[in-house]
Amino acid sequence: MRILERAVFIDDIAALLIADLHIGYEEELQARGIVVPWQWEEMRRRIIELMQDTGARKLIILGDIKHDILSKPFYIRKFFEGMDYEIMAVKGNHDGGIEDIVSFPVHPASGFRLGRYGFLHGHSWPSEDVMSSEILFMGHMHPEVELLDSMGKSHRMPCFLMGELNDKGKEKYGKKVKIVVLPAFNPLVGASIGKPIGPLFKNGLVEDMDVYLLNGTYLGKYSEFQRRDLDE
Repeated sequence: MRILERAVFIDDIAALLIADLHIGYEEELQARGIVVPWQWEEMRRRIIELMQDTGARKLIILGDIKHDILSKPFYIRKFFEGMDYEIMAVKGNHDGGIEDIVSFPVHPASGFRLGRYGFLHGHSWPSEDVMSSEILFMGHMHPEVELLDSMGKSHRMPCFLMGELNDKGKEKYGKKVKIVVLPAFNPLVGASIGKPIGPLFKNGLVEDMDVYLLNGTYLGKYSEFQRRDLDE
């Protein structure tokens, strides 16, 4: 497994993993009076570049392809035009009607498995088949940490979380499962700083996760970055 900025490359299945594209998020920001550049063309360019650089044959999307739950923007089809490799996705909580928009397989929110790897968005309980995997990849959390520079200025940094089921989780599923949470591929979307979300985390089945920045730098445990105001 290799960290590639906001993506992961799995060598033995030649797959590039990304999560949380949230295509169309700019429309929500514009409705709030916030004008930002459209991200979908740059995200598309970067995906194609990563696929070429790694030699990946599969693109796996860990949910939330689109942002608005009810809309079906035309540019989502355009986003995937000309991507002549195998694409598969798991349905995220924002992906209402996504099966009617894209031409590639979209697996249910309970996730899917390829060999020893499981893939999940993270807002729903995983299937038993997914939890039979050795390593589970998921999105949904948009993990970031907050760091202070020498001047006391706050910086929010997207990150990867890595860990495994704790004793309670191992008892429930009967085995050890490693877990990797990817940052959002869309750089505009918000984050849950120090506040894990989704049923695996809310039900206390996962140990305190290790934090890695996009360049692979290890920062410590995720609990060290929890903010009291976000936990209330």
